[in-house]
Amino acid sequence: MRVAVAADQALIREAVRTALHARGETVLPLRWPDTDRPRAVRPEVGLLISELDRWDILESARTVMTALPVPWVVLTECERGGRWGALVETGARAFLPIDTPLAAVDETLRAVEGGADLLGAGAEPLQRAWEQLREEHAELTARLASLTPRELTVLRLLYDGNPVNRIAETLAIAPATVRSQVKAIRHKLVVRSQLAAVAAYRHLVELDGAPPTVRLPRPRRPGGADRSTPATRPTRPGQVRS
Repeated sequence: MRVAVAADQALIREAVRTALHARGETVLPLRWPDTDRPRAVRPEVGLLISELDRWDILESARTVMTALPVPWVVLTECERGGRWGALVETGARAFLPIDTPLAAVDETLRAVEGGADLLGAGAEPLQRAWEQLREEHAELTARLASLTPRELTVLRLLYDGNPVNRIAETLAIAPATVRSQVKAIRHKLVVRSQLAAVAAYRHLVELDGAPPTVRLPRPRRPGGADRSTPATRPTRPGQVRS
């Protein structure tokens, strides 16, 4: 059996490649992501290994699977739901826990290569869950993209647990200005409260697996001195500063 093996971690891919080769399988390791279609030897089945814990990794997995249209078995710690549906759409026919014994993985690969669809009727609800998840992600991403850089910074500081007064101090602006920006954030995110705005941000973080990139200001020392600039002691009349 010719098996293509893809993993978001090269060491895991090589370990699985070696183990399957020892069981007599012909293993074709793939780069991540791999979009090169022409191959000297065409695989009969694919094995993808990933936790699918970030949106970019999920998209890379879909790229790998779309580039190689064979039935796929997926080893993952990701719970059953929309992310599974994303891979069903690109050829997944079975999902196994990432700690599944190799013999069981090999057996599943052979079953899928032989035409077995181990998801059966469960594939359709997974695809519906993916459609809903994709719509949620696109909508949240678009709403956050409508925020100005300062509004996104304020939202991130709220997400980190900072009260309005501390945000004002951190950004060197008036608390009333922060409240005005929070109001604008609520309007753009189409939510009614500050808590709901933070919840929307948290939901996107959970979907993406990491917060959006935000340049946060450096903490200030008490009295307003910047940590990047050492404070100097005042001099007395006639004293030369060292």
